[in-house]
Amino acid sequence: MSNPAPLQATCLCRTSTIQIPTTLPLTAHVCHCTTCRTSHGTLFAMHTDLETLPFSESSPPSTFRIYQSSANSGKAYFCSTCGTYMFASYFYMREGSRHEGFCVSTGCVSLSDSYKSENPTTKLEDVLSVDFHCIIKDTIDGGASPWAGDWSKETQVQFHGNWEEPPMPSQEDAEELGRKHVYPTGCKELDGWCRCQSVKVRITRDDEARKYKTALCVCDSCRLATGTDVVAYTWMPRDNAFFVTKSKDGEEEVKEWPAVWDDEAKKKFGNMIIYESTPGKVVWGACGTCGARVFYQRYGKKVGDGKDLVEPLTALFGADDTQGIMHLNFLDWTVAEDGIYWAEDAENAGRAGIMTMNVNEMYQKWVKGLKDRA
Repeated sequence: MSNPAPLQATCLCRTSTIQIPTTLPLTAHVCHCTTCRTSHGTLFAMHTDLETLPFSESSPPSTFRIYQSSANSGKAYFCSTCGTYMFASYFYMREGSRHEGFCVSTGCVSLSDSYKSENPTTKLEDVLSVDFHCIIKDTIDGGASPWAGDWSKETQVQFHGNWEEPPMPSQEDAEELGRKHVYPTGCKELDGWCRCQSVKVRITRDDEARKYKTALCVCDSCRLATGTDVVAYTWMPRDNAFFVTKSKDGEEEVKEWPAVWDDEAKKKFGNMIIYESTPGKVVWGACGTCGARVFYQRYGKKVGDGKDLVEPLTALFGADDTQGIMHLNFLDWTVAEDGIYWAEDAENAGRAGIMTMNVNEMYQKWVKGLKDRA
């Protein structure tokens, strides 16, 4: 099955839509490593490998910003308008030699218009599937691996703790990391940051018993915003969420989370890309240096006591991979009425088999297990 450009990649604001010439079917992988998590702002990243980038590395589209952590590392390509992390190059060793690889964020990918016109009954999940999970041990506590699921349609997906060890015998072995992990006590604040550490977020609580509601969403907007099909958010009062910056003297400065991202607020946080997907109502924030998604904010949305609500991406708080990334001592993992928010978007887009047919069921089972053990 082939087509000059059977796939396309699209960002949240649709400014960047790139045709991807390739041959189908393709596979994707789910990476739980700290680099991928903090690059996307998600509990894991989803990447589809490509033989080459669909544009010249020497002259990428003018709509992109590029991030390279060092002269010897790969590059990240993200939309300069909305911040969606779309493409990347990377290096790996094989048979003693260094090779360059290329990938596209799976959440940005869809069937191209030309391909759909010639193959009207084909869904993306028919030609793109996940074949393995990797670098789970970077999460310390197993991260999302207990419910991330066996996403393969035909064969057992492998779960790799790291590349130095054989694959884990089963998904239950990945889940065991979480059962054995012990979180610190007395935690009154939690810090998180993006890949390049240009944006740092802090959430606080007065009472150690207080936990902040955290849940999963698979809507089209979240998928396109992060490049990943499954996104976790934590909800809290705006006055318990802060940005931490550094003064000219190198000292930390804790700044209030803006109620409205007007010109003054944007200037105060000039290292961020602020994009209003619905003008005056919905705003998204991303790091302007590395492209990591940082937050979602709906103006006027309140918590139970009437305070403004903000929603940082939960995975930011897994940047410090010495304590685990799920923070069961700080976050209240919950389910929506139907388990995961907006699962119908994945179904309608023909990608439910990519985000996994059973992740909704497995996530609900995992949350129930947390409640039973409490």
